[in-house]
Amino acid sequence: MGVALLESTHSVPALVTTPREMTRMGGTRKGTRSGRRHYRKLRCQEAGTQVALAQSQKVVAAAGEGDAEKTPQAVDVLDHMSEQDTSPESLVWGCRALLQRVFNCTEIQENIGNLGGIEAVVKALVRFPDEIQLQVAGVGALEVIAFGHLNNTLRLVASDGIRCTVHGMITLTDMREMQELGCKVLRNATACNAECQARVAADGGINAVLQAMQNHGNAASVQELGCRALKELAVYSPANQEDIASQGGIQAVLRAMKTHASVPSVQEVACGVLRNLAACNAEYQASIVERGGVQLVLHAMKAHAGVSKVQWAGCWAIFCVAVHNEPMKAEVAVHGAVQAVLQAMEYHQADERVQEAGCWVLKELAEYMTKSSDITSLSVSSQAVLRVLAKFPAEKAVRTAANGALQQLSIHNPEGWVRRAGVGHNGRLGRSTTIHALSTISECE
Repeated sequence: MGVALLESTHSVPALVTTPREMTRMGGTRKGTRSGRRHYRKLRCQEAGTQVALAQSQKVVAAAGEGDAEKTPQAVDVLDHMSEQDTSPESLVWGCRALLQRVFNCTEIQENIGNLGGIEAVVKALVRFPDEIQLQVAGVGALEVIAFGHLNNTLRLVASDGIRCTVHGMITLTDMREMQELGCKVLRNATACNAECQARVAADGGINAVLQAMQNHGNAASVQELGCRALKELAVYSPANQEDIASQGGIQAVLRAMKTHASVPSVQEVACGVLRNLAACNAEYQASIVERGGVQLVLHAMKAHAGVSKVQWAGCWAIFCVAVHNEPMKAEVAVHGAVQAVLQAMEYHQADERVQEAGCWVLKELAEYMTKSSDITSLSVSSQAVLRVLAKFPAEKAVRTAANGALQQLSIHNPEGWVRRAGVGHNGRLGRSTTIHALSTISECE
């Protein structure tokens, strides 16, 4: 897990400024007395927001004229936010000004962190937990300031930023934008290190993500971002895996795959969650299979045959559902996993990640191919693995997977089909690859 590996998905959040949006979030209607009070308050907030936006635009414009290293505008913003009598509207402006400074000039990100920007935003969120616009602006600022930056992410976790983010997600559960921002914050923090991963879970991150996915089932963006967060929360953490599974995480991920079958990014990250949950856990492997997870993964691979990331993620999901579990191997194979993997390896011959993952699946299903007398698949699998050895002579991880597959295919093929495939491909594989392949096969005979 590394923050530097996260892909940027920055977006400047819009503020809630209409009574209709307030009603959608569970607020009262304008026609009632309390509704009129909400409406008047919202209109005041809207007026304040326009001033805030104008002020933040001035800050952004001035940023290009001064010395970026000294970030005087950020200092002014933070000084203003620290004043005791600062209003919620002014804090909204401050959060958005910080967001805009980082959004338009990434070099400012570290300086704002060093100046206490994260702590200032968290303090504002704690001070006014019921101010809708401030919660959205604050979590949006936290997302941009901390994204992909190790020290700023650690500051966010240490200053109770996770708890504030979760509070915003739970409080504004019907607001899609807040759920998107919250999932980004939680995912970025989780990917930092094991301690941050545990903190996100302890502060209610898993529940917040699953609630977001449940309440916004038709929003592909929420499903994707939620799965990205769950994927990081589940990796190498049995405790988190148990929490995700016990709270309906497997069902949520499979529901996302079914609802958004045409969205490759959702399919990719959902397969990633299944992979991290299922690896070497018989209970979760069976749960995924019983709920139709294998069919959904294979459908994703078929529907997005040209998308290498889906093929790579799908192969790994199949492998992790089947690994070290004989009944699950049979379940996976009977639905056509071997054919799907071979097709992925054929379509994406130049993608080493697809080839590596495919070889691991073939290794696990080699015995099933023999037991089912599927000589055609056994022969084609052997050829596919030999092709991988020839194409990636210097890629250690790929060759390890290919050697393992070749050995298992040979062990479970006493008739010698695998050896004959190696000899038959001598001209195309090259002398060194053929010798290596035959040597690997001989070790198993």
